[in-house]
Amino acid sequence: DGYNVWLEQHISFTQAALGDNLRIPTLDGDVKFDLPAGTQSGAVFSLKGKGIQVVNGRTRGDQLVKVVVDIPKNLTARQKELLVEFEKELGVKRGAPVGNGKKGGFFDKFKN
Repeated sequence: DGYNVWLEQHISFTQAALGDNLRIPTLDGDVKFDLPAGTQSGAVFSLKGKGIQVVNGRTRGDQLVKVVVDIPKNLTARQKELLVEFEKELGVKRGAPVGNGKKGGFFDKFKN
């Protein structure tokens, strides 16, 4: 993407929820990245100056890291039980959308 480099980084549900210290591959080798707790799938983080060298220049593009949260497919009975317990702790009803069921749009910012 011009002088920027994109990377799709797959993480686990627990890494997304709790945060983690990741090693991200770059053109110059791995770098440490502190993934914040509560990271949502699709979030994009920028590693400044880790992209491609600008031709005839001193600057570099960035490396953009898009996070993809992998959801496990084959859970054990115990893992399912723990997730149901966790869901209850969150106060989420099975079959109901989280929150009010809709995301705020652009014009919602201007409502009184």
